[in-house]
Amino acid sequence: MPNLPLRLDCQARLAIWISTALLFIPVSFYTAKAQDHPEKPSQEIDQESPPASPLETAEQPTASVAAPSTAVPVAKTSRRPAKYDVDHIGQRGIGKGMNLYSLERERALGEELARTIDRHTKFVSDPVITDYVNRVGQKLVRNSDAQVPFTIKIIDSQDIRAFSLPGGFLYVDKGLILAVDSEAELAGMMAHEIAHVVARHATRSATRRYTWDALSVPLRYFGGPIGFGLSSLGGLGVPLSLKKFNRDAESEADLLGIEYEYAAGYDPEAFIVALEKLSNREAGMRHRLARMPFYNFITRIPWHSGVARAYSSYPLTEDRIKKVQSNISTLLPNRKEYILDTSEFQEVQSRLSWSDRPILRRRAPGDRLDGPILHRGKPDIPPPA
Repeated sequence: MPNLPLRLDCQARLAIWISTALLFIPVSFYTAKAQDHPEKPSQEIDQESPPASPLETAEQPTASVAAPSTAVPVAKTSRRPAKYDVDHIGQRGIGKGMNLYSLERERALGEELARTIDRHTKFVSDPVITDYVNRVGQKLVRNSDAQVPFTIKIIDSQDIRAFSLPGGFLYVDKGLILAVDSEAELAGMMAHEIAHVVARHATRSATRRYTWDALSVPLRYFGGPIGFGLSSLGGLGVPLSLKKFNRDAESEADLLGIEYEYAAGYDPEAFIVALEKLSNREAGMRHRLARMPFYNFITRIPWHSGVARAYSSYPLTEDRIKKVQSNISTLLPNRKEYILDTSEFQEVQSRLSWSDRPILRRRAPGDRLDGPILHRGKPDIPPPA
């Protein structure tokens, strides 16, 4: 590589100085925030959550109780990591780490994203359904490490999914409510998304990407041919690094989710049942893809298994099921009874299944008819001359 001109060299030196300074901003920024604004205890979520409706008092008498979990009973010993000790939910510092976003800025980001989604999305408006799902979600939030209030909405879509936005915005598709078979399964899927918000995975991932970009500037300008090559290769490594972080975040959300479900009184193994259903759907999708052209050619590409796993959006479902089962057995003390299902959940499922069916009724006198009305023997348009 030829020597840089004087002007370009000065610009490069300025760029490296700025990028180096930026590396210290996240740490100092986060430290200052932690000192000036200590984290609020999770008990404040009860004040910010919407008041429970009268229906909530009728939930327990109609709840079906599951038998004792098949997880192996474990005594409360020091084997459980303090960070994930279920007995100290709300006091564990979940979500700490290098992060350029304060809680206030993260909330503002989530509000902006939520407004965009709300403008282009159709939501379920049945108050019986929305009130029920909101109460299940807020119950999980109250038994979590959340530091922000949550807004929960139901999307009128047949997709089987739930997703969350930074700052406490949770969306549940109607198809997910219809696909699960119990309230505990629904609670497990919602708790997983609540855990993503609690651990601040979205903004922590964005911080990692920003930091990596700042690090690549010195190599590109001052590292010579070797530094330039390392910087270019580093660009290929960014997706691997972020995907690795995202897979770890998915595993952490699984762990925190079953803890929140457990703390709320639900059977945490219901989340495993929901994952198995997703696994079966995934297997059916692979079977359909196998019939597509060029499928055999694509599957024969010699990708290294580590690279394939690094680029997966989340750990393989089979691996997730095994890991969740292990966490239930080793981290959650066994209980005699768990909440598995309620009559309200069955009612909500029934209302959702009927909401898509057309309603036919006889036309009443005085009803307005849309479209043209033709009167026999009285043409509205005169015949052509």
